[in-house]
Amino acid sequence: MAIFFKVWLSIRRKEDEKPIYQKQDGQRFMQPHTTKLNVNTMYAVKVVIRPPVKLMELVIQGESIELEELTTEDEDCITYSSHFNTSGYDLSRRQKRKDVPLLFLFDGGHTLIATLQCKFYKENEVEHCHWGHTLTWLEYECKVEDGSSHVDVLKEKYV
Repeated sequence: MAIFFKVWLSIRRKEDEKPIYQKQDGQRFMQPHTTKLNVNTMYAVKVVIRPPVKLMELVIQGESIELEELTTEDEDCITYSSHFNTSGYDLSRRQKRKDVPLLFLFDGGHTLIATLQCKFYKENEVEHCHWGHTLTWLEYECKVEDGSSHVDVLKEKYV
């Protein structure tokens, strides 16, 4: 029997807990959405999974980030927090985007692979980095077929 669950991913500036921004780019690039981030910046990450599926590891841009399971009163989900740093990331040139791979490794050997299409701005740049819409959550509606280790993303939503 297939397993269905949802994963929500939140990324915020760790320093001030301010949201990040995204904009729709239509068909100009490989993906229709661009997430805007600053280089040399620490970001807070939150992952919520409903119904609860244990997340063993989260890898962003090839770097495994340490996860802390949070205690919540909602028994229908599991929540993790962490952070990642864009130190060493290159600034994006005009009309260029960088694909940032996300790898979610779940208990049972199930793997979800997703990609964030990003534009990276200077560390303290806010004018262009805040154009667009705030990105509160990335939502992935997921399915794992019997005997499969791959997590199929049925729907991806920018909220």
